[in-house]
Amino acid sequence: MRRRSSVPPDLGFPLPTLLLISALLSLKQRVEASIHEYRNEAFVPRHNSFFFHGGSEGMHASAVHNTKDVSDEKSYIRFESITFRRPKKVAEKQNAIQLKTGLVEAIILEVRDRDKIGGSTSHPDDICCNPELSRMGLCRIGEVIIRHNPDTPEWPNRIQTFFEGSNEEAKMDIKVVEINSTGMYYLYFVFCDPELKGTLISGKTVWRNPDGYLPGKMAPMMTF
Repeated sequence: MRRRSSVPPDLGFPLPTLLLISALLSLKQRVEASIHEYRNEAFVPRHNSFFFHGGSEGMHASAVHNTKDVSDEKSYIRFESITFRRPKKVAEKQNAIQLKTGLVEAIILEVRDRDKIGGSTSHPDDICCNPELSRMGLCRIGEVIIRHNPDTPEWPNRIQTFFEGSNEEAKMDIKVVEINSTGMYYLYFVFCDPELKGTLISGKTVWRNPDGYLPGKMAPMMTF
């Protein structure tokens, strides 16, 4: 039986060239996708909320718009297999037939809109809606305070996922958020209900630029 050599064939190339090819292939593999994975990560308290930073990337605007298809010319953030798991003792206290027994929000914002999240005159550090703002009709209790950009009323972008009944897990629907303006984008997962303390997140998000998968922070520098 012929032994398999652990030394790769030289394919007719000198060793320095082989090393260069190997490095380029490795780089290609690294830049094909910008994927943020979450493996039972914990939320941290921040003022009157609980926060998890889901990622930040520089994103180009989509090259095409107004189409339902996800094409190579579109820039987007895709949420895949995102699952929130709350402590068992918290889940057991809920009404099994109640539809909504806990809320986690995914907030996507462009860096220029960072001042549109949270804050009020009386409570400038608050992230979540407080009774005073709720009475004024400016937000709803249990939700993050967002002042939408009048030029792009859907931004900052909010995606809600609810726990149902006494379930320990809540699964986020697969969701694609198209990026139509070039900039630096941040993703946060937030909940306001202190009863959800101890909730964990798992899953991943995929950040895609129009010309393929790239580390987003590099993309604005790519001019070719």
